[in-house]
Amino acid sequence: MKTSNTEIIEKELQVPSSIAIQGTFSLPSQLSEKTPAILIISGSGPVDRDGNAKRLKSNIYKDLSGLFCSIGYATFRYDKRNIKEFYKTSLSDLVEDAREAFKTLSEQPEIDSDSIYLAGHSEGCMIASILAAELNVKGVILLSGAGQNLIEAIEYQREAAYQELEQLKGFKGFMIRKLDVIKKDRKKAEKMFHTFKNSEKDIIRFQFMRMNAKWWREHMEIDIQELYENISVPVLAVTGSKDVQADPKALALLPASLHAETRVIENMNHLLKIQDEDTSMLKLMKTYKKGFSLPIAPELKDVLNTWLAMHARGQQECVH
Repeated sequence: MKTSNTEIIEKELQVPSSIAIQGTFSLPSQLSEKTPAILIISGSGPVDRDGNAKRLKSNIYKDLSGLFCSIGYATFRYDKRNIKEFYKTSLSDLVEDAREAFKTLSEQPEIDSDSIYLAGHSEGCMIASILAAELNVKGVILLSGAGQNLIEAIEYQREAAYQELEQLKGFKGFMIRKLDVIKKDRKKAEKMFHTFKNSEKDIIRFQFMRMNAKWWREHMEIDIQELYENISVPVLAVTGSKDVQADPKALALLPASLHAETRVIENMNHLLKIQDEDTSMLKLMKTYKKGFSLPIAPELKDVLNTWLAMHARGQQECVH
């Protein structure tokens, strides 16, 4: 097993999905045997293979890849399709791309195709759960998103924002209450979901914005508990205590039949970083940008390393 100073070899791979996308295959050097691998499936939005978007740079998937390589696993991370016109991308598109990315990874000559894991983050947890029942995977890692479907996660985020708005003081707080901002926003959300659910179009305009109604409808149709019942491989589900985008309490909703190991990591946020300040939906982007240079939570590395060693390469010594 390699240490944190492992040299990493990287090469570009193309995923031959219905829309060709690019990705980075990362391999720990100096390995003389077939290597186990982890497919990293990113969260929602128009992010690239490293986890960066126009409004936020995080490098979360690049850092996660480095973490996995440091403990002896190859990785593959890939760009989203339609990054510049992401409103055209449905959930089924994302599932197709992940499926093809898995195939691409499994075909690499350095890889042990019987020892590939799925590591989904945020929305990627849903995609990983969908694919876990159909692909030859060794195990599934669900980061910052297990136990909830997307609609429930959005509701969790909105309620967190509403609580903050209700507690605002001074003139701003007065105006929010005076104008019934929260009540109006609830009605807007209800109308939006109703519009998505009843539309037959893939893309619609809602309040002058182009939105992917198909993506929303597909998420609404998912029975997440049924998904979990179809997973027969080992599962690790981890969420941070300071995650305001995925509810850490939702880990308790995972069915017993899943036999998942669950962990809530103290002070870890949605981007897998340790966060000292209090949680805030209203200051979310500021918090994420402030933590850009921080490493992935050290406890998460320990949890991942221990779980992988136990379920995949138990004969090897864990590296800390």
